[in-house]
This record gives sequence, structure tokens and C-alpha cells, in this order.
Amino acid sequence: MDIIDLVTPSQDAVIARLKADVPPDLGSVHQHVKQDTPPPFVMVGSIDISNEGSKGSQTELVSVELHFVTRGSSRAPLLALMHAARAALEGRELEADGVQFETPNFMGSTVSNAGPDGVTYAGISTFEFYAEPA
Repeated sequence: MDIIDLVTPSQDAVIARLKADVPPDLGSVHQHVKQDTPPPFVMVGSIDISNEGSKGSQTELVSVELHFVTRGSSRAPLLALMHAARAALEGRELEADGVQFETPNFMGSTVSNAGPDGVTYAGISTFEFYAEPA
């Protein structure tokens, strides 16, 4: 059995789903946020992989953190962006050539208070799904 890369297509599939379904007026979607990128945005953060396959098979549990940053006079824009990302991913099909995905499950979120500037809010949401060669 040849082991294939499931991490890159998992990341790319999450980004594609977010870009397709998160309204751009709520925030942009990134794999890497360049310095001085203005909020609002969502970025794919940490990706954790665990081996769930049996001997001779490849199945991986993929855990993806999404990082959100907004600015404003309340948390409302942050909460709207986080909800849009959840609606885009939870229970929705992910697609990548050569990979079969289970639909993502929402695991939880953390929402911050305003940052030291009084107008920057941040959040993290975590999703899990299984990936295996198609």
C-alpha cells in the first residue's frame, strides 16, 4: 500500500468550501495571512492528524482550526463570520481528487473579548473529519 498525502488536500478542500460559501462581505478566506492584511478574515490555522487506519489501510482523522479576526464596535461581525464558516463546513461535502472525506463535524469554538485596542475581536472554531484515499 502506498501512503498518500491527505493533509494538503484536506486543507485545500476546507479552503475551497469556505471560499465558495462564506460571503466575501463577512470576511476573506486565507491559508496564510500576509502582514497588514486588514480584518475581517478567516484563516486555516493548526491542522492535527491522527492515524485511524488499520494495518494495510490509510484513514486519518483531520482536526482543523479556523482563526477569525474582525474589527468593530461589537462581537456581532465576528459571530456572523464564525457562523457562516460553520454553515459552510458542518455536514457539507468536501472534495479533492484522489481523496474521500467524511463530512466535517463542528467540535467547538472560542470567542474573545475585544483586544487591547477595544475594537479587534478574534475567535477559533475546530472541525474534525476523516480522510482516506479514494
